[in-house]
Amino acid sequence: MTAVKNYPPFLLEKSGKPPFPVVLSSPHSGTFYPERLFHLTDLKLSDFQRYEDAAVDRLFSFAPAMGLPLLSAVYGRAWVDLNRYPLELDPTMFSDSLPPQTMSDSVRVKYGFGVIARQLNANKLIYREKLRFSVEQSRLTDIHFPYHAALKDQIEKNLANYGKSLLLDLHSMPVLPASFLMKDKMPDFVLGTANGAACAPELAEVAANILQEMGFVVTINLPYSGAYTTVNYGRPAIHSHAMQIEIGRHLYWNEEQYMPSENFNALWRKLSIFTDRFLRVLPDLKL
Repeated sequence: MTAVKNYPPFLLEKSGKPPFPVVLSSPHSGTFYPERLFHLTDLKLSDFQRYEDAAVDRLFSFAPAMGLPLLSAVYGRAWVDLNRYPLELDPTMFSDSLPPQTMSDSVRVKYGFGVIARQLNANKLIYREKLRFSVEQSRLTDIHFPYHAALKDQIEKNLANYGKSLLLDLHSMPVLPASFLMKDKMPDFVLGTANGAACAPELAEVAANILQEMGFVVTINLPYSGAYTTVNYGRPAIHSHAMQIEIGRHLYWNEEQYMPSENFNALWRKLSIFTDRFLRVLPDLKL
């Protein structure tokens, strides 16, 4: 791993042989921001914290003890978004030229949420002035690239050793607008399969059934179907499956105080039960 100012680009926790070739990733739970960011912005740490997938890595801290590798971000997603294509860049943010392969026309770039985000929301632009890509590209080479090299390595090991692999990409979501609710209910979980392109359909069906049996409200691909990680690594034709899991922060997080709610430990236990049940079913699926 390449260190950036003594901070590694990711954390990889694993212990023992997995019961099934599954790898977990948490690209948006990073909480570290270099001091230089606060020389480039008028925003405060609390602004950036609300952009994180708060403590998702901690919700799945049981996974390595089950033999499942857990790859987690170190840096906050406002510094570099690990769930974006590495050249998903907004040319209006930079004073110098970008690589010719830049994906400046992507929907996420249009709305300000590229690999280096322009804004946290419509009312919170991040930077006071234009950046220099010649300087900021280190966010890609020192953080984004090593994170995905580690993720790709875990998947390739699964494919080599087992002939198949399943990536679970872990995220959290805020309370959604009324237009996204299902029968006036906020979903507790949204399972994203890139609209069926990233994994065998029975994976989402089985996961949804287990969660629903546990009392949760679950949707599939609505309103989140998955971004770069799910789309890039989901290749069912070569037995490489990927599924995004969005967890409602209303289940475990106090947004105002930026700390776990009184329900955090209960959800941790329920997620460990879900994971155990899910792992028991996987060997019976034709993946």
